[in-house]
Amino acid sequence: MLTRLTCHSPAIRCGHSSPPLPIAIQCLSLTEAKMVNDRLQPILQQAPSSPHASDLIKILGQSEVVHQLFSNQTGNFYPVVVGQPAGIHRTKESALSSLQGFAFPCWQEMPTFWDALAFMIVKGIKELLPDAPNDEGAARILKSIQPVLTSVVDDPPILVPTSNGEGTPTPVVNNPSCSAADCGPSISNHCPIVYTHVRNLHGVIESWLYASEWDSAPESAAEALGVHAMKYLEAHGYIESAVANIVVVYLTSHTELEFALSMARNGLPLAESFFLWYLFHL
Repeated sequence: MLTRLTCHSPAIRCGHSSPPLPIAIQCLSLTEAKMVNDRLQPILQQAPSSPHASDLIKILGQSEVVHQLFSNQTGNFYPVVVGQPAGIHRTKESALSSLQGFAFPCWQEMPTFWDALAFMIVKGIKELLPDAPNDEGAARILKSIQPVLTSVVDDPPILVPTSNGEGTPTPVVNNPSCSAADCGPSISNHCPIVYTHVRNLHGVIESWLYASEWDSAPESAAEALGVHAMKYLEAHGYIESAVANIVVVYLTSHTELEFALSMARNGLPLAESFFLWYLFHL
């Protein structure tokens, strides 16, 4: 299995038609090998006895432990599907040496352990890899929204623009002591009906009493987040820079929890981040 310890590289059947397990993982020390074994063993116990590649991709891909494995390593990973020894190599030299004697080797250079593990599970068949924006697409999207990334203002005043009678908005400070019970059935100057709030990642920064065109993020944001999430962000009045920050965090997160925690550090409530992740995948 994936978590058996051995001091020498085991002889493992290689090739696109080979089963997803076992997978050899090159470790640089016995201590590191034991660490990998201890972390992966509980996760693999959730898998069926003869798992399909899709089973492993789902189980391992949802694990934060897997995504954080070897996170302190600065180098890349080198999964070798057709070669000997097959498995995840830690150095390019080791990977290249395993390709000798093979007319049609299959290997790849990957930035993270999870990417390398997924490549090994699907035996290098890229169509079976988990859905994610490709490198070129993600880079293009990130580049397009970079100009609108701005720092979030801490604790901004909450304003309610009202009309001066001539159709010109006049901002006034919202009355924080006003509640729905105080307002009653009628509309008053102190507790108006709000058409929409305007938000950054920390919360409401303005409230508008009339319909106004949403200052939307670049079209590439919709490409990354999907139509459902964009409709949600529009309805809730998120400003352009907030949407841009959400896109960046989503494109650089591997799991729902990683996305939610990253957004929480930027000010967005965890519950809302979890809901956005759900919308991204509708």
